[in-house]
Amino acid sequence: MFFGWLRSRRRAAIEQASFPSAWETILRRNVLHAAWLGEDARDRLRGFVNVFLAEKRFEGCGGLAVDDEVRVTIAALAGVAMAGFRGEYLDHLRSILVYPGDYRASRSTPLAGGGVLEWEEPRLGETWLGGSMVLSWPRVLEGGRFRGGGENLLVHEWAHALDAADGEVDGVPPLASPRARRRWAGEFAASMERFMVRLDDGRAVPLDPYAAESPAEFFAVASECFFQDPHRLVRFDRSLHGLLVEAWRQDPAGWIPRRGTRLRAEVAEEIVEF
Repeated sequence: MFFGWLRSRRRAAIEQASFPSAWETILRRNVLHAAWLGEDARDRLRGFVNVFLAEKRFEGCGGLAVDDEVRVTIAALAGVAMAGFRGEYLDHLRSILVYPGDYRASRSTPLAGGGVLEWEEPRLGETWLGGSMVLSWPRVLEGGRFRGGGENLLVHEWAHALDAADGEVDGVPPLASPRARRRWAGEFAASMERFMVRLDDGRAVPLDPYAAESPAEFFAVASECFFQDPHRLVRFDRSLHGLLVEAWRQDPAGWIPRRGTRLRAEVAEEIVEF
């Protein structure tokens, strides 16, 4: 308890530290969500970025040099996702590895007759239970600048990290009680079933088909749409939207414009003043 109090006090001081003007420019250029937040919410976002950068370790991979643009952009997008969790920084996530583009990762599976089949597959990002997150930098930018439609790699991987906070990556985030978890999981499974039926029927859906891979991926992909085009998600499945409001403790539909994703062509290249 004593060490928790010390950490909270230290974080409170870091949150109040100055926010460089160069970082403000990065927010305006790379995290369009911030332009739609109220002033109090933007202040909290700045505080989150300060603490995130003080506590998380960044590592460049594949020759990428991690600079303030990379660090601030990733921290701010994480802060947008965590706006409903005051004082929570997902302490089990300790390091962020960033590639200059999509990368390849080794996979293997045992064969029935003995031996192991090994191959490499392309990756955009991944989250490890050991406490690391891997990201493709261009894909992070696409999400922050609303250039990926309803896709947002950082939100996708952050959803996995939130999902893992209770020790399991099963599509069910930490909730207030076992009863709440059972109720949420049941409604979530019903939403996933509706999605898969529509997908099988060839009907239009707002989520990438990859969402059908597992409950964990359904939660992550749905969370992308939740933060990129929440009004479309409401139209598609109001119940799913309500579950994500509960999971993320906020509702982006209240502050992202109804034309949110379509605004990217009008806003992405200009500096939004705030």
